[in-house]
Amino acid sequence: MSGERNLLDRDADVLSEAMKIRFFPFVLDTQAGATLTGVDGDELIDFTSAWAVANTGYRHPAVVTALRDQLDRALANSPISLPHGPVIELAERLRDRFDADFPTKVWFGHSGSEAGDLLSKAIPATGDGGVVVTFEGSYHGITTGAATISGHSAQAGVGSEDVVTLPFPDEYRSDRTADALVERALGAVSEAFETHDVAGLITEPLQSDGGILVPPTGFLEGLADICADNDAYFVVDEVKAGLGRTGEFFAYEHAGIQPDAIMLGKPLGSGVPISAVVGRAELVDYEPASHMMTTAGGPLPAAAGLATLDVIESEDLPARAARLGARLAAALDDLAADSPVVGDVRGRGLMQGVELVASGTDDPSHELAAQVCLHARRRGLAVFYVGMHSNVLELTPPLTISEAELDAGVDRLADAIVDAQTTALDPALLERYAGW
Repeated sequence: MSGERNLLDRDADVLSEAMKIRFFPFVLDTQAGATLTGVDGDELIDFTSAWAVANTGYRHPAVVTALRDQLDRALANSPISLPHGPVIELAERLRDRFDADFPTKVWFGHSGSEAGDLLSKAIPATGDGGVVVTFEGSYHGITTGAATISGHSAQAGVGSEDVVTLPFPDEYRSDRTADALVERALGAVSEAFETHDVAGLITEPLQSDGGILVPPTGFLEGLADICADNDAYFVVDEVKAGLGRTGEFFAYEHAGIQPDAIMLGKPLGSGVPISAVVGRAELVDYEPASHMMTTAGGPLPAAAGLATLDVIESEDLPARAARLGARLAAALDDLAADSPVVGDVRGRGLMQGVELVASGTDDPSHELAAQVCLHARRRGLAVFYVGMHSNVLELTPPLTISEAELDAGVDRLADAIVDAQTTALDPALLERYAGW
Protein backbone atom coordinates (compact mmCIF):
# COMPACT_ATOMS: atom_id res chain seq x y z
CA MET A 1 0.00 0.00 0.00
CA SER A 2 1.34 3.44 -0.92
CA GLY A 3 2.03 6.04 1.71
CA GLU A 4 -0.80 8.16 0.34
CA ARG A 5 -3.34 5.33 0.38
CA ASN A 6 -2.37 4.40 3.94
CA LEU A 7 -2.70 7.98 5.15
CA LEU A 8 -6.02 8.50 3.35
CA ASP A 9 -7.43 5.42 5.08
CA ARG A 10 -6.21 6.69 8.44
CA ASP A 11 -7.62 10.14 7.67
CA ALA A 12 -11.04 8.65 6.96
CA ASP A 13 -10.88 6.71 10.21
CA VAL A 14 -9.83 9.46 12.61
CA LEU A 15 -10.54 12.98 11.28
CA SER A 16 -14.01 14.47 11.70
CA GLU A 17 -16.16 14.83 8.59
CA ALA A 18 -17.28 18.19 9.99
CA MET A 19 -13.88 19.63 9.05
CA LYS A 20 -13.64 18.26 5.51
CA ILE A 21 -14.45 19.37 1.97
CA ARG A 22 -12.53 16.98 -0.25
CA PHE A 23 -12.22 17.18 -4.04
CA PHE A 24 -9.60 14.54 -4.87
CA PRO A 25 -7.30 12.02 -3.18
CA PHE A 26 -3.99 13.65 -2.22
CA VAL A 27 -1.86 13.78 0.91
CA LEU A 28 0.48 16.73 1.14
CA ASP A 29 4.14 16.34 2.02
CA THR A 30 5.85 19.60 1.03
CA GLN A 31 5.02 22.94 -0.57
CA ALA A 32 7.14 25.46 -2.44
CA GLY A 33 6.05 28.48 -4.47
CA ALA A 34 3.04 27.27 -6.46
CA THR A 35 3.81 23.54 -6.22
CA LEU A 36 2.33 20.87 -3.95
CA THR A 37 4.27 17.63 -3.51
CA GLY A 38 2.49 14.56 -2.19
CA VAL A 39 3.81 11.87 0.11
CA ASP A 40 4.29 9.57 -2.89
CA GLY A 41 6.31 12.22 -4.72
CA ASP A 42 3.76 13.41 -7.28
CA GLU A 43 3.62 17.16 -7.90
CA LEU A 44 0.64 19.42 -8.57
CA ILE A 45 0.57 22.94 -9.91
CA ASP A 46 -1.63 24.66 -7.37
CA PHE A 47 -4.56 26.81 -8.51
CA THR A 48 -6.10 26.96 -5.00
CA SER A 49 -3.57 28.70 -2.71
CA ALA A 50 -5.07 26.52 0.04
CA TRP A 51 -8.39 28.38 -0.32
CA ALA A 52 -6.74 31.73 -1.19
CA VAL A 53 -4.35 31.63 1.76
CA ALA A 54 -0.98 31.53 -0.02
CA ASN A 55 -0.95 34.90 -1.81
CA THR A 56 2.82 35.12 -1.22
CA GLY A 57 3.32 31.54 -2.41
CA TYR A 58 4.13 28.57 -0.24
CA ARG A 59 7.02 29.02 2.19
CA HIS A 60 8.17 32.39 0.87
CA PRO A 61 11.75 32.82 2.17
CA ALA A 62 11.02 36.20 3.76
CA VAL A 63 8.04 34.80 5.67
CA VAL A 64 9.95 31.71 6.79
CA THR A 65 12.88 33.84 7.99
CA ALA A 66 10.57 36.17 9.93
CA LEU A 67 8.89 33.22 11.64
CA ARG A 68 12.22 31.65 12.61
CA ASP A 69 13.46 34.95 13.98
CA GLN A 70 10.29 35.40 16.03
CA LEU A 71 10.56 31.87 17.44
CA ASP A 72 13.91 32.91 18.92
CA ARG A 73 12.29 35.90 20.66
CA ALA A 74 8.79 35.07 21.92
CA LEU A 75 6.03 32.59 21.13
CA ALA A 76 3.40 32.01 23.83
CA ASN A 77 1.99 35.42 24.62
CA SER A 78 -1.59 36.66 24.85
CA PRO A 79 -2.09 40.27 23.73
CA ILE A 80 -5.26 40.23 25.82
CA SER A 81 -3.15 41.11 28.84
CA LEU A 82 0.42 41.65 27.58
CA PRO A 83 0.88 43.61 24.35
CA HIS A 84 3.97 43.00 22.24
CA GLY A 85 5.71 45.00 19.54
CA PRO A 86 4.82 42.99 16.41
CA VAL A 87 1.05 43.06 16.97
CA ILE A 88 1.09 46.81 17.57
CA GLU A 89 3.17 47.41 14.43
CA LEU A 90 0.92 45.15 12.35
CA ALA A 91 -2.18 47.01 13.53
CA GLU A 92 -0.57 50.33 12.64
CA ARG A 93 0.37 49.16 9.17
CA LEU A 94 -3.12 47.81 8.47
CA ARG A 95 -4.65 51.04 9.70
CA ASP A 96 -2.31 53.02 7.45
CA ARG A 97 -3.30 50.86 4.47
CA PHE A 98 -6.99 51.31 5.26
CA ASP A 99 -6.27 55.05 5.20
CA ALA A 100 -9.63 56.33 6.45
CA ASP A 101 -10.43 59.89 7.50
CA PHE A 102 -12.07 58.73 10.74
CA PRO A 103 -10.64 57.21 13.97
CA THR A 104 -9.70 53.62 13.18
CA LYS A 105 -8.75 50.62 15.28
CA VAL A 106 -7.82 47.00 14.60
CA TRP A 107 -9.08 43.74 16.14
CA PHE A 108 -7.25 40.42 15.67
CA GLY A 109 -8.47 36.84 15.60
CA HIS A 110 -7.38 33.50 14.15
CA SER A 111 -9.81 33.14 11.23
CA GLY A 112 -12.21 34.99 9.00
CA SER A 113 -15.04 33.24 10.82
CA GLU A 114 -14.00 34.88 14.08
CA ALA A 115 -13.91 38.25 12.35
CA GLY A 116 -17.41 37.67 11.01
CA ASP A 117 -18.52 36.62 14.46
CA LEU A 118 -17.29 39.90 15.94
CA LEU A 119 -19.20 41.91 13.35
CA SER A 120 -22.38 39.89 13.83
CA LYS A 121 -22.42 41.23 17.39
CA ALA A 122 -20.79 44.63 16.99
CA ILE A 123 -22.83 45.98 14.06
CA PRO A 124 -26.26 45.71 15.74
CA ALA A 125 -24.84 46.64 19.16
CA THR A 126 -23.18 49.88 18.05
CA GLY A 127 -25.26 50.89 15.01
CA ASP A 128 -28.38 53.02 14.95
CA GLY A 129 -30.57 49.99 14.27
CA GLY A 130 -30.66 46.31 15.03
CA VAL A 131 -30.83 44.75 11.57
CA VAL A 132 -27.92 43.65 9.36
CA VAL A 133 -28.32 43.45 5.58
CA THR A 134 -26.39 40.73 3.75
CA PHE A 135 -26.58 38.95 0.39
CA GLU A 136 -27.47 35.55 -1.03
CA GLY A 137 -24.32 33.58 -1.76
CA SER A 138 -22.21 35.53 0.72
CA TYR A 139 -19.88 33.66 3.05
CA HIS A 140 -18.59 35.49 6.12
CA GLY A 141 -17.63 32.48 8.23
CA ILE A 142 -18.91 29.28 9.77
CA THR A 143 -19.31 30.13 13.47
CA THR A 144 -22.90 30.73 14.52
CA GLY A 145 -22.65 34.52 14.44
CA ALA A 146 -20.74 34.63 11.16
CA ALA A 147 -23.08 32.12 9.54
CA THR A 148 -26.07 34.21 10.61
CA ILE A 149 -24.86 37.18 8.55
CA SER A 150 -23.98 34.94 5.58
CA GLY A 151 -26.25 33.98 2.71
CA HIS A 152 -24.51 30.90 1.31
CA SER A 153 -26.42 27.65 0.94
CA ALA A 154 -23.78 25.99 3.14
CA GLN A 155 -25.36 27.88 6.05
CA ALA A 156 -28.92 26.84 5.25
CA GLY A 157 -30.95 26.68 8.44
CA VAL A 158 -28.81 29.24 10.29
CA GLY A 159 -30.55 32.58 10.43
CA SER A 160 -31.91 35.42 12.49
CA GLU A 161 -34.93 37.67 12.28
CA ASP A 162 -32.46 40.55 12.59
CA VAL A 163 -30.74 39.70 9.28
CA VAL A 164 -32.16 40.61 5.87
CA THR A 165 -30.73 38.60 2.96
CA LEU A 166 -31.01 40.10 -0.53
CA PRO A 167 -30.07 38.96 -4.07
CA PHE A 168 -26.50 39.59 -5.24
CA PRO A 169 -26.13 40.60 -8.92
CA ASP A 170 -25.31 37.66 -11.21
CA GLU A 171 -24.89 38.82 -14.80
CA TYR A 172 -24.55 35.32 -16.24
CA ARG A 173 -27.86 34.10 -14.84
CA SER A 174 -29.86 37.22 -15.61
CA ASP A 175 -31.38 38.50 -18.84
CA ARG A 176 -31.08 42.10 -17.65
CA THR A 177 -28.40 44.56 -18.71
CA ALA A 178 -25.71 45.34 -16.16
CA ASP A 179 -27.25 48.73 -15.42
CA ALA A 180 -30.71 47.24 -14.99
CA LEU A 181 -29.31 44.53 -12.73
CA VAL A 182 -27.64 47.13 -10.51
CA GLU A 183 -30.79 49.25 -10.41
CA ARG A 184 -32.87 46.27 -9.35
CA ALA A 185 -30.38 45.13 -6.69
CA LEU A 186 -29.96 48.60 -5.21
CA GLY A 187 -33.71 49.06 -5.26
CA ALA A 188 -34.08 45.99 -3.07
CA VAL A 189 -31.45 47.36 -0.69
CA SER A 190 -33.18 50.74 -0.48
CA GLU A 191 -36.48 49.01 0.24
CA ALA A 192 -34.86 47.00 3.04
CA PHE A 193 -33.58 50.21 4.60
CA GLU A 194 -37.05 51.76 4.35
CA THR A 195 -38.81 48.82 5.99
CA HIS A 196 -36.23 47.82 8.63
CA ASP A 197 -34.18 49.53 11.30
CA VAL A 198 -30.82 48.78 9.66
CA ALA A 199 -27.58 49.03 11.64
CA GLY A 200 -25.26 48.01 8.84
CA LEU A 201 -24.67 46.13 5.61
CA ILE A 202 -21.97 43.57 4.90
CA THR A 203 -20.84 42.40 1.47
CA GLU A 204 -17.94 40.87 -0.38
CA PRO A 205 -16.39 43.08 -3.09
CA LEU A 206 -16.88 40.09 -5.37
CA GLN A 207 -18.40 36.87 -4.14
CA SER A 208 -15.97 33.99 -3.86
CA ASP A 209 -17.75 30.97 -2.40
CA GLY A 210 -20.96 32.23 -4.01
CA GLY A 211 -19.42 31.46 -7.41
CA ILE A 212 -16.86 34.18 -8.27
CA LEU A 213 -19.55 36.76 -8.93
CA VAL A 214 -18.21 40.17 -9.93
CA PRO A 215 -20.91 42.81 -9.41
CA PRO A 216 -21.43 45.31 -12.22
CA THR A 217 -19.96 48.79 -11.91
CA GLY A 218 -22.14 50.94 -9.70
CA PHE A 219 -23.27 48.24 -7.27
CA LEU A 220 -20.65 48.69 -4.54
CA GLU A 221 -20.71 52.44 -5.05
CA GLY A 222 -24.48 52.41 -4.61
CA LEU A 223 -24.27 50.32 -1.45
CA ALA A 224 -21.78 52.77 0.04
CA ASP A 225 -24.07 55.69 -0.77
CA ILE A 226 -27.17 54.03 0.70
CA CYS A 227 -25.33 53.22 3.93
CA ALA A 228 -23.94 56.76 4.18
CA ASP A 229 -27.37 58.29 3.59
CA ASN A 230 -28.85 56.14 6.37
CA ASP A 231 -26.01 56.37 8.93
CA ALA A 232 -25.48 52.61 8.68
CA TYR A 233 -22.17 50.77 8.72
CA PHE A 234 -20.85 49.68 5.34
CA VAL A 235 -18.62 46.63 5.88
CA VAL A 236 -16.62 44.83 3.19
CA ASP A 237 -15.37 41.26 3.63
CA GLU A 238 -11.86 41.17 2.13
CA VAL A 239 -10.92 37.80 3.66
CA LYS A 240 -10.55 36.03 0.33
CA ALA A 241 -10.32 38.84 -2.22
CA GLY A 242 -8.02 41.18 -0.32
CA LEU A 243 -4.27 41.68 0.01
CA GLY A 244 -3.49 41.97 -3.68
CA ARG A 245 -5.40 39.08 -5.22
CA THR A 246 -7.69 41.11 -7.49
CA GLY A 247 -5.07 43.56 -8.71
CA GLU A 248 -5.51 46.16 -5.97
CA PHE A 249 -4.27 45.90 -2.40
CA PHE A 250 -7.89 45.79 -1.22
CA ALA A 251 -10.52 44.64 -3.70
CA TYR A 252 -12.94 47.43 -2.74
CA GLU A 253 -10.44 49.93 -4.15
CA HIS A 254 -11.57 49.01 -7.67
CA ALA A 255 -14.80 50.87 -6.88
CA GLY A 256 -13.13 53.92 -5.33
CA ILE A 257 -15.13 53.64 -2.10
CA GLN A 258 -14.29 53.85 1.62
CA PRO A 259 -15.93 51.22 3.83
CA ASP A 260 -16.51 51.78 7.52
CA ALA A 261 -14.76 48.48 8.23
CA ILE A 262 -13.17 45.53 6.47
CA MET A 263 -12.59 41.90 7.35
CA LEU A 264 -9.19 40.33 6.66
CA GLY A 265 -8.01 36.75 7.08
CA LYS A 266 -6.63 33.81 5.07
CA PRO A 267 -3.61 35.36 3.24
CA LEU A 268 -2.68 37.80 6.03
CA GLY A 269 -0.48 35.20 7.73
CA SER A 270 0.69 33.32 4.62
CA GLY A 271 -0.49 30.12 6.29
CA VAL A 272 -0.20 31.12 9.95
CA PRO A 273 -3.74 31.55 11.37
CA ILE A 274 -4.64 35.23 11.74
CA SER A 275 -7.56 37.50 10.91
CA ALA A 276 -8.42 41.13 11.48
CA VAL A 277 -11.19 43.68 11.44
CA VAL A 278 -10.01 47.16 10.55
CA GLY A 279 -12.53 49.93 10.90
CA ARG A 280 -14.25 52.69 12.80
CA ALA A 281 -13.04 52.77 16.37
CA GLU A 282 -16.53 52.75 17.88
CA LEU A 283 -17.39 49.60 15.92
CA VAL A 284 -14.16 47.69 16.48
CA ASP A 285 -13.91 48.68 20.17
CA TYR A 286 -17.50 47.40 20.55
CA GLU A 287 -17.36 46.58 24.26
CA PRO A 288 -14.27 45.94 26.43
CA ALA A 289 -13.29 42.25 26.69
CA SER A 290 -16.31 41.23 24.61
CA HIS A 291 -14.65 39.30 21.78
CA MET A 292 -11.18 38.05 22.64
CA MET A 293 -9.27 34.86 21.91
CA THR A 294 -6.29 33.96 24.09
CA THR A 295 -3.69 33.55 21.34
CA ALA A 296 -5.16 35.88 18.70
CA GLY A 297 -2.57 38.39 17.53
CA GLY A 298 0.20 36.47 19.25
CA PRO A 299 3.87 36.94 18.38
CA LEU A 300 4.04 34.31 15.62
CA PRO A 301 0.93 35.32 13.63
CA ALA A 302 1.84 39.00 14.02
CA ALA A 303 5.33 38.33 12.67
CA ALA A 304 3.79 36.39 9.79
CA GLY A 305 1.44 39.28 9.06
CA LEU A 306 4.26 41.82 8.99
CA ALA A 307 6.37 39.64 6.69
CA THR A 308 3.38 39.06 4.41
CA LEU A 309 2.79 42.80 4.06
CA ASP A 310 6.50 43.27 3.34
CA VAL A 311 6.38 40.73 0.50
CA ILE A 312 3.15 42.10 -0.99
CA GLU A 313 4.59 45.61 -1.01
CA SER A 314 8.20 44.91 -2.01
CA GLU A 315 7.24 42.56 -4.86
CA ASP A 316 4.19 44.65 -5.85
CA LEU A 317 1.99 41.58 -5.87
CA PRO A 318 -1.21 43.53 -6.65
CA ALA A 319 0.28 44.69 -9.97
CA ARG A 320 1.53 41.16 -10.61
CA ALA A 321 -1.94 39.76 -9.94
CA ALA A 322 -3.45 42.25 -12.37
CA ARG A 323 -0.97 41.33 -15.11
CA LEU A 324 -1.14 37.56 -14.63
CA GLY A 325 -4.89 37.76 -14.08
CA ALA A 326 -5.33 39.29 -17.53
CA ARG A 327 -3.20 36.49 -18.97
CA LEU A 328 -5.24 33.86 -17.14
CA ALA A 329 -8.58 35.39 -18.16
CA ALA A 330 -7.55 35.49 -21.83
CA ALA A 331 -6.49 31.84 -21.74
CA LEU A 332 -9.75 30.86 -20.05
CA ASP A 333 -11.76 32.76 -22.65
CA ASP A 334 -10.01 30.74 -25.35
CA LEU A 335 -10.77 27.54 -23.43
CA ALA A 336 -14.44 28.52 -23.10
CA ALA A 337 -14.76 29.25 -26.81
CA ASP A 338 -13.84 25.64 -27.57
CA SER A 339 -15.93 23.96 -24.87
CA PRO A 340 -19.69 23.32 -24.83
CA VAL A 341 -19.62 22.81 -21.05
CA VAL A 342 -18.03 26.13 -20.04
CA GLY A 343 -20.92 28.52 -19.61
CA ASP A 344 -19.03 31.54 -18.32
CA VAL A 345 -15.60 32.81 -17.33
CA ARG A 346 -15.40 35.70 -14.89
CA GLY A 347 -13.27 37.19 -12.17
CA ARG A 348 -10.75 39.85 -11.32
CA GLY A 349 -6.98 39.50 -11.15
CA LEU A 350 -5.93 36.07 -9.93
CA MET A 351 -9.42 35.25 -8.70
CA GLN A 352 -11.13 33.67 -11.69
CA GLY A 353 -14.16 31.42 -11.99
CA VAL A 354 -15.13 28.91 -14.66
CA GLU A 355 -18.84 28.03 -14.55
CA LEU A 356 -19.53 24.50 -15.76
CA VAL A 357 -22.86 23.59 -17.32
CA ALA A 358 -24.53 20.65 -19.01
CA SER A 359 -23.34 20.54 -22.61
CA GLY A 360 -25.02 23.13 -24.80
CA THR A 361 -27.19 24.54 -21.99
CA ASP A 362 -26.85 26.93 -19.08
CA ASP A 363 -27.92 24.30 -16.54
CA PRO A 364 -25.35 24.15 -13.70
CA SER A 365 -23.48 20.83 -13.46
CA HIS A 366 -22.15 19.91 -10.04
CA GLU A 367 -21.26 16.40 -11.22
CA LEU A 368 -19.09 17.78 -14.01
CA ALA A 369 -17.27 20.09 -11.60
CA ALA A 370 -16.52 17.17 -9.30
CA GLN A 371 -15.22 15.11 -12.22
CA VAL A 372 -13.02 17.94 -13.48
CA CYS A 373 -11.34 18.31 -10.08
CA LEU A 374 -10.58 14.59 -9.97
CA HIS A 375 -9.26 14.50 -13.53
CA ALA A 376 -7.22 17.66 -12.93
CA ARG A 377 -5.48 15.99 -10.00
CA ARG A 378 -4.51 13.12 -12.29
CA ARG A 379 -3.21 15.65 -14.81
CA GLY A 380 -1.10 17.37 -12.15
CA LEU A 381 -3.29 20.32 -11.18
CA ALA A 382 -5.02 21.20 -7.92
CA VAL A 383 -8.34 23.01 -8.36
CA PHE A 384 -11.50 23.31 -6.22
CA TYR A 385 -15.04 24.40 -7.02
CA VAL A 386 -17.50 26.77 -5.34
CA GLY A 387 -20.87 28.38 -6.08
CA MET A 388 -24.46 28.19 -4.97
CA HIS A 389 -24.86 25.31 -7.45
CA SER A 390 -21.42 23.82 -6.70
CA ASN A 391 -20.39 24.12 -10.34
CA VAL A 392 -17.88 26.97 -10.55
CA LEU A 393 -14.18 26.12 -10.68
CA GLU A 394 -12.35 28.60 -8.46
CA LEU A 395 -8.92 29.54 -9.78
CA THR A 396 -6.89 31.34 -7.11
CA PRO A 397 -3.20 30.49 -7.67
CA PRO A 398 -0.46 32.10 -5.57
CA LEU A 399 0.27 35.63 -6.73
CA THR A 400 3.90 34.57 -7.13
CA ILE A 401 3.13 31.86 -9.70
CA SER A 402 5.28 32.01 -12.84
CA GLU A 403 3.86 32.55 -16.32
CA ALA A 404 5.05 29.08 -17.31
CA GLU A 405 3.26 27.48 -14.35
CA LEU A 406 0.12 29.49 -15.05
CA ASP A 407 0.07 28.46 -18.71
CA ALA A 408 0.76 24.82 -17.87
CA GLY A 409 -2.03 24.87 -15.30
CA VAL A 410 -4.54 26.14 -17.86
CA ASP A 411 -3.45 23.43 -20.31
CA ARG A 412 -3.99 20.77 -17.65
CA LEU A 413 -7.36 22.25 -16.79
CA ALA A 414 -8.43 22.17 -20.44
CA ASP A 415 -7.41 18.51 -20.65
CA ALA A 416 -9.29 17.72 -17.44
CA ILE A 417 -12.48 19.31 -18.78
CA VAL A 418 -12.24 17.12 -21.89
CA ASP A 419 -11.48 14.08 -19.72
CA ALA A 420 -14.59 14.74 -17.64
CA GLN A 421 -16.73 14.51 -20.78
CA THR A 422 -15.07 11.42 -22.24
CA THR A 423 -13.70 9.29 -19.39
CA ALA A 424 -16.02 7.85 -16.76
CA LEU A 425 -14.90 7.73 -13.15
CA ASP A 426 -15.69 5.19 -10.46
CA PRO A 427 -19.01 6.31 -8.86
CA ALA A 428 -17.59 5.44 -5.43
CA LEU A 429 -14.70 7.83 -6.03
CA LEU A 430 -17.10 10.59 -7.05
CA GLU A 431 -19.20 10.00 -3.96
CA ARG A 432 -16.16 10.12 -1.66
CA TYR A 433 -14.85 13.33 -3.23
CA ALA A 434 -18.10 15.18 -3.76
CA GLY A 435 -16.81 18.52 -2.49
CA TRP A 436 -19.62 20.70 -1.23
